[in-house]
Amino acid sequence: MRSKTQISVRQIGEVAIFDITGYLTEDSEAGIDAAYEQAESTAKILLNFDRRSFITSIGFGLIVKLIWKMRNKGQILRVAHPSDQVRKTFGIIGLARSIDILASEEEALADF
Repeated sequence: MRSKTQISVRQIGEVAIFDITGYLTEDSEAGIDAAYEQAESTAKILLNFDRRSFITSIGFGLIVKLIWKMRNKGQILRVAHPSDQVRKTFGIIGLARSIDILASEEEALADF
């Protein structure tokens, strides 16, 4: 059974961190949009996944949509703490060439 996506936003310095738990699916679009509205004026955004999180193909589409919004504004996106399966999928579909994917929040914050 899929666990419902929960997205909370917090700020560390100039980085808005989207803490994401559960499954990122078609039902997550409103949550991603609301989180982005909170962080729209922030130059750097980190998608911080819980290791048990999973992303469906539509969920990856939501990330691509977010990347395009951010690029139009000159913002930078990083991903932290994805599960091994999610990390592999980022590579397979080519998103790992567009955004840096790091093992931990600390590494991602240092990478900005």
